Amino acid sequence: MSLHLIFSATGLTSCTRRCSRGDKFLLLGDGIYAHAQALEAGIEPVDLFLLAPDAQARGVGSDLTGTLLRLEYPDFVALTEQCSPIVSWKE
Repeated sequence: MSLHLIFSATGLTSCTRRCSRGDKFLLLGDGIYAHAQALEAGIEPVDLFLLAPDAQARGVGSDLTGTLLRLEYPDFVALTEQCSPIVSWKE
């Protein structure tokens, strides 16, 4: 399974054209703002994560992101150890 690091809404759009079922998706940086778009694109909530410090820095609260799992940096590292390849999407 691949891990897709999504840094922007346009990156998410490109990613959803090339991802596979069972892949994992981490929204970070300005990609945090694309959480609703990711769910609308059909990404399963169980496969979609937010980097907690980035969500907090952008004022995106849990009321806006629902039940999406928020990862701290150690969790992010653990996720990178479980997935291969790791692909970054910014565009």
